[in-house]
Amino acid sequence: MSKQLYKVFDEVEFKAQLLAKYWNNFYTEISEHLPDTYQPEMQELSIKLDKALSTLVDQLRNPTLTLATTGTTSSGKSTLVNLLCGAEIVPVAVSEMSAGAVTIEYSKEKSLIIHETPGALWECGEWRGIREEKIYQRLYEAMISYIENREKQPNLACPQSTIFYPFRLVKESQLELPQGTRVKILDLPGLAYVGDQGNADVIKQCREALCIVTYNSAETDAHKVKSLLQEVVQQVKDLGGSPARMLFTLNRIDVFRADRNWPETENRFFEKATRDIKNELTEHLKEYTEDIENLQVVKLSTWPALLALQIQNYDEIFSVDACKKADNNFNGLIDEDILEDLPRNVQKWSRHDRNRVSEALWKKSYAEEFQQHLKEHITQHFPQLVIPQIIERFNLAAGNAVAEWATQTTTAILNSSEADYQQECKNISDIRSSLEGFLETSDANLKQPFEKLDTKVKQVLAKQSQDDVVNYIRTVIRELQQEEPYKKLGEKLFPLSSWENEFQKGINQVLEAVAKSLETGRVDLDSPNLKRANILNVNLLARNLNRLVDLGYKASVAKEGKTMEARTEAEKNKLKQLNEELNELAIHLNIVIQDVLKQISSQELNRIHQAVSELFRCHLSYFENKANDFAPNIAIKFPESELIKVESNLKFNFQFKAGFAITQGTWEEAVQVEKQKRTWYTLWIGKKTIYETEYQPRSSDNADIPSVDNLLEGWVMQAKGEESERVNQVASWLLKQIDCLKKNVDKIQSDIIDRYQERLDKAHQEITLDYEKQRNVWQPMEQKAQNLAEEFSSLDIILKNEC
Repeated sequence: MSKQLYKVFDEVEFKAQLLAKYWNNFYTEISEHLPDTYQPEMQELSIKLDKALSTLVDQLRNPTLTLATTGTTSSGKSTLVNLLCGAEIVPVAVSEMSAGAVTIEYSKEKSLIIHETPGALWECGEWRGIREEKIYQRLYEAMISYIENREKQPNLACPQSTIFYPFRLVKESQLELPQGTRVKILDLPGLAYVGDQGNADVIKQCREALCIVTYNSAETDAHKVKSLLQEVVQQVKDLGGSPARMLFTLNRIDVFRADRNWPETENRFFEKATRDIKNELTEHLKEYTEDIENLQVVKLSTWPALLALQIQNYDEIFSVDACKKADNNFNGLIDEDILEDLPRNVQKWSRHDRNRVSEALWKKSYAEEFQQHLKEHITQHFPQLVIPQIIERFNLAAGNAVAEWATQTTTAILNSSEADYQQECKNISDIRSSLEGFLETSDANLKQPFEKLDTKVKQVLAKQSQDDVVNYIRTVIRELQQEEPYKKLGEKLFPLSSWENEFQKGINQVLEAVAKSLETGRVDLDSPNLKRANILNVNLLARNLNRLVDLGYKASVAKEGKTMEARTEAEKNKLKQLNEELNELAIHLNIVIQDVLKQISSQELNRIHQAVSELFRCHLSYFENKANDFAPNIAIKFPESELIKVESNLKFNFQFKAGFAITQGTWEEAVQVEKQKRTWYTLWIGKKTIYETEYQPRSSDNADIPSVDNLLEGWVMQAKGEESERVNQVASWLLKQIDCLKKNVDKIQSDIIDRYQERLDKAHQEITLDYEKQRNVWQPMEQKAQNLAEEFSSLDIILKNEC
């Protein structure tokens, strides 16, 4: 989109203003030929149109641009936010610091609000005219208080804050936004805090936001890099919708400057990281394959870029502090000729020296390129995010009604003579029957694969079939995609068949972390999915694993299992304790996996809803086109926002159990028994004490201790054992959604036809039509009505032409 951003909004407004003029001209002309009884309805339409136009103009002139930032562990996300703001106002730390969502709204006046949240242990309130360092300090205190206390108070809510600040993104980036644009930056919480309800509510706002996803380029450990790629997928899923609106930033790219083979190593990393990110996203989000292939990935080093801005600060203290940090940490980004000229004491750097250092840091950190990419990203995607919804609301409020009235009224009048009226009534009856029949047929075609799935699942649940229901989902989806009009959907229905695999992957990731901890004897639960679980529950699981390790359930025992025979009380107690701890493991795993699956469910259900919406949108468009083929002069419109409403009442439950059986056994213990024995040399009169070995039966507790593989395989099998029930839930839910769509479509088309019948009856009763009027007045007027309807339908074409 090469056009200036604000002009796109201006052109849509101009077109909408034209529509109002077209209607006013049409209104004036048709009023000359209509009885006064038509005036109330026409006046009502004019009032609705004026109100809808006023709302549309206001929304076009005052849109909201929301820029959400998220990122992988230690990716410098908070530093990026500070860079966008042009000041250090959001806390930055080596460890995860973004505990709560922070909303930063552009304002010429500075202020901070820390909102009241359940159980808040930090100071809440509003501070006006607050300085940057005070904003930073208050946010830091709130976040650190939450981090330190959330284990002791599991119901403690994350801090939620709003900053009003004149950030540089608006002041200096030359975005050319509509003058009244409200701009917000959402600094989203780290992966460990996304489950908090307050944070989840903020993340929901991101469905209509442009996003920057930061990636830690400095990580080299292969295992951690894999984990980072998984985090990218999690972040994208949390944000929801297409990744096309997301700008991916490879942050901390300056680490490659120290390599002897720079820039080769940097470019090689950039190409590989870009490819890996796209491959990982494509594997998990096939429905967006095309968008992912066209993703924008850019280089950036946020900290030196921010220092470049801070060095330019007119406050001497801030400027000198930034110079020190640049000198200590980023000498490699400053040209040698500049370094040679600089005094070793940064306080002696002149303003000219500082400008040279600042320019070098800005250039070597790729800040200028990033800023240009961000501007292009906003220019391309911002109109696509907000204008379609504005136009849809305008059409719902008045546009569709105006087009329908004009088309139906002129058609009705042209068919108002006695002979034509009777024929048109028959036509309406035929149209109604044809549309009802077509609706039944198209609905049956849409339902057929899901009814097959429903039948198959019920057979499996009744033990009448052993088919894999998850594979069967893929089969019916493929069959559906072979039929018109669903061929055009491509991979957009992928989430309908992939959700169960995502559950299994999530479960496996948790179980693999548990298995590795037990086999190595070192508990490590640092994986992307476990980061999303409640930290209190994860810590309880970790303590349980440590106790198992202390009881000897590690190394070869954990890997291979062991048959144990506990003979002594101490051994029996240890065996009993081991059994109890393994049962405790089941309890803790159950809780943690439930927590993880709750997060996965939220992501996957959002994807399922989006896929069903795409399916229904395709179905609706096809039906609307066919309906207008049956009835070209009735102006049938199906408003997507009214009809494509997918219920959110799917829930999945998982339960696990573990442990092992302890059985009673016996064993023979060798015991030395004291006995008195007569001896021959005392003539069998005297006795001598001797000791003989006797074997006496003893009871024991016996058990086969399962290996980790057997133990966890049991959990996987338990999870898979419930998948048929989950597929059954999805199949029933899908059929319910389709029935709901059919019911709503049927009502809307019936209402449209009923309104046309009423207008035909009114014209028949009130309009006297002769041949001259028909030819000279109403036939041209019908053409003008059709032109008017086409103009209203083409309002969004301006936006599409800019794509």
